[in-house]
Amino acid sequence: MWRALRGRGSPDELVVTHVLEKLRARDGVTLARLEAGGQGVAAPLLGLAVVRRYASTHHVEPAQAALAVITKCVRDSLFGTDSIVADAVLALGIFADTYGGFGIDPRVVSALRSNLLSRRRRALLANWHRLHEAIGIVPMETPSDRTLRGALEDQVLARLAGLLTTGMPSPGRSAQKASGQGRVIVVGAAVMDATFQTKVLPERGTSNEAFDFDLSPGGKGLTQAVAAARLGLDVSLLAAVADDRFGQQIVEYLQREGVDTSMLKVISDVRTPFTGVIAFELGDWIATNWRNDREVRLDVRDVEQFDSQLLASDVVLVTFEIPRETMQRTLDLIHQPQIRRPLKIVTPAHPYSDGSLSGQALAKIDYMVAHPWELGRYAPSERAAFDLDAVARRVIAYGVETLCIPTGGGCTIYSETPLGTFAVPTFPSAYKESQAARDAFCAALAAKLIDGQGEFSEQVALWATAAMAAATADYPLPNSMPDRPRVERLLNRSRFAVTPRTPDALDVPRRGRGRRWHRD
Repeated sequence: MWRALRGRGSPDELVVTHVLEKLRARDGVTLARLEAGGQGVAAPLLGLAVVRRYASTHHVEPAQAALAVITKCVRDSLFGTDSIVADAVLALGIFADTYGGFGIDPRVVSALRSNLLSRRRRALLANWHRLHEAIGIVPMETPSDRTLRGALEDQVLARLAGLLTTGMPSPGRSAQKASGQGRVIVVGAAVMDATFQTKVLPERGTSNEAFDFDLSPGGKGLTQAVAAARLGLDVSLLAAVADDRFGQQIVEYLQREGVDTSMLKVISDVRTPFTGVIAFELGDWIATNWRNDREVRLDVRDVEQFDSQLLASDVVLVTFEIPRETMQRTLDLIHQPQIRRPLKIVTPAHPYSDGSLSGQALAKIDYMVAHPWELGRYAPSERAAFDLDAVARRVIAYGVETLCIPTGGGCTIYSETPLGTFAVPTFPSAYKESQAARDAFCAALAAKLIDGQGEFSEQVALWATAAMAAATADYPLPNSMPDRPRVERLLNRSRFAVTPRTPDALDVPRRGRGRRWHRD
């Protein structure tokens, strides 16, 4: 099994796996070993793009950056048993406080950070079930020492190497999805992002040096689909992709992330759309898009052929990346007068240059997740200055049931439900909101609405905002979309609590549309 997994790894992944295997011996991954191996065994690890980016952003040495990135990946991106095994065999001590707080003998906690790998292994196996219980994981059967050494450790280190080199989830992530967690279809775009990391934007007619570059699949539709898959949802992406080498990379990436690609429209003899992104040290960014939308586009008939699948889903996520007529037809198809119909979450990214959505289309939107600048077309004509509150209330008056405006790590909610208008607290972060943060919000909103059988609440808004904050906080990682344990850990550390308000506190008129569906 291990040999088969290794055979599928990229050359960079195999090199990093080998480095982690070497560092596993004796002391494990320590700052001293990383510093001493900077020109030797640890060199490939210190040279990774994610490590260089972290070092530049935090102004630390490469060895310190590598230790921080490895710790973050193990704690926030590995799943269940994998995180416990990686923490122990690499002697990271990530869960030491958690184990101690759970009442595990301090001698055991100390043994898990021993400078002897054999002692760490013995402590791990002897306390297997207790360690899992301490962090809320149902353990598999305790492996033998031979299985731990010969298969499990190698698989875990290979998965960690995959995260460090490509940002992909660990192998088998799709198999770890809980059944019955909800069906989601994302209707949007899949492109390639060419991202330049720089400290300053050059003046017109000049140039400057980027300190990093990345070429990776992107697009709002693709990122929302990946974010939803990370949260354990059953996800399909309905989008148009080119059949060139970049389009093939997009399809392969989606499949590795556990996203169903059977709804993709693959177009021959055309070029993949690109987005050029200039990203700054703390996560803020600017971008320009080449959509190639005359050749690579999702037309009305492309959506209509999946009408039954759309209606059978729990949530449909739609972005303005598709043509306006396709967007409006999608909303028509899933807004049927029946007892159960999917919830609709719309992202107006890249507002249409030829006008806004019709009032009839807006009235079919359950949730719109928008940045303030994207709402400019809905501003009252009589106001000289942009007034976000006035614009938001106008959008609600057009018929959008709930408008979510994520900004600065928090979120403002305008809703026609009994909740009215309220603000979600800001989660502090060293980074500014990343370009993918809103996509994490949309996916998390879908996940929690499904969990709650369509009920929107302040707790749902807080959870979605926490997912957005986790994506922002993990910005240096190649793929920062969080899973559910990552969101829960952030919430547990935040100490925010939700106190439901009484009807007397409501401040927005309601039409009482209530829930869109119930689970059978």
